[in-house]
Amino acid sequence: MEKFKNIIIFTHEKYLKNKDVKTLVSLFKKKKIYYEFLIQSSNEVKILSNNKIVKPNASLKKTALSNQGLIVVFGGDGLFLSASKFAFVLDIPILGINFGKIGFLVDVDKKNALKEMSQIISGKYILDNRILIDAQVTDIKDNKSISTSLNDIVIHNYGLLKMIQVKIHVNNYLINVQRSDGIIIATPTGSTAYSMSNGCPIVSPDANVISITPISPHTYSHRPLIINSKDKITIEVERESIKHSLVTFDGGNNLNVAHPKIIEIKKSRKNLKIIHPNNYNYFQILNKKLKWGGRS
Repeated sequence: MEKFKNIIIFTHEKYLKNKDVKTLVSLFKKKKIYYEFLIQSSNEVKILSNNKIVKPNASLKKTALSNQGLIVVFGGDGLFLSASKFAFVLDIPILGINFGKIGFLVDVDKKNALKEMSQIISGKYILDNRILIDAQVTDIKDNKSISTSLNDIVIHNYGLLKMIQVKIHVNNYLINVQRSDGIIIATPTGSTAYSMSNGCPIVSPDANVISITPISPHTYSHRPLIINSKDKITIEVERESIKHSLVTFDGGNNLNVAHPKIIEIKKSRKNLKIIHPNNYNYFQILNKKLKWGGRS
């Protein structure tokens, strides 16, 4: 596998002085690996060396970051999701080192980070290609927003404790008119996130499917649905629900679109490349994180 000589270290500003981060930086220096810090604060991402604010859009390719070969995330799943937007635009793989709590995406334990990172930069790793989903949102003023998600796209109520009503179309066929607190469109990667919390099954990450899951539906007849990843999903928010609806891409730290009217979702043409250690096993991760097989 490819060896890495140029690395982006993506972390939150609160971790900059962390001893584990410093240990890995020392490794990169020893191995003569060029690295650049991207620092997430409460509302922006900056390049540490020049204090320049950067966003995951086309202009990112015009920066020095376009020459990097790997993004290494120090943090939890939320930070990984933010970093994945940069990995997607730069078309480079991403690796997560767990500084958070559960951590399905950041699967390298910080206690083993030095050992695992030494192997990975030398080309000993597993490359995992994950499905992404694209969405175009048309709001009440006919403005259009386009974004890509690794985990999920959620259409939900906000501002008022009031259900929203949506029409759900798959391949232009109306399959459901749903009243609920919202709806989650999730990739297999996102099946262990908000989707799982609302009763959708866990999906193996290499499955070519997308899940549609209601949030607290008004009737028991509204059930989670698994469809082929080639299918096109269109969600139409009913007029009376538009003003208290919001579309969220991969959680609150990423893009939000208020007052959505039409949401069109399909599988992205590109995948996200995730790096894992050679001993990685998805089902072992599930067993450990969800405490399967242990006594309650």
